[in-house]
Amino acid sequence: MPEIKVVGDIRSGKYQPTLTGNAIVDAALIDHFCHQLAAALHLPNRQVTAEHHWNQVVAPHVIYIIETRIWQASLTPGDHQNVITVPATDLQRGQIKTACAKLAPQLAQSPMH
Repeated sequence: MPEIKVVGDIRSGKYQPTLTGNAIVDAALIDHFCHQLAAALHLPNRQVTAEHHWNQVVAPHVIYIIETRIWQASLTPGDHQNVITVPATDLQRGQIKTACAKLAPQLAQSPMH
């Protein structure tokens, strides 16, 4: 089963977008989203984690759930099948429906799920 990383803010580097402008609130919102997603997918919490220091490199063995504006601004080249974009409002409100629907095909292909 691949690791799932959720990128909703970035705290290092030149580009440091946030969800709310408050790092503590952002962390709580993203953690809540991660816990909701892990519970819905029946995965251990350690398998769905927040990535606050994403360096805009997409590792092939990781599934990324990235806030749409962060992904668009990253200009990461290539066709990345392991990147799922979600709107900031989904992360802020803990709405996992879109992410679950987009994850389902990838998780079905995973040999350990």
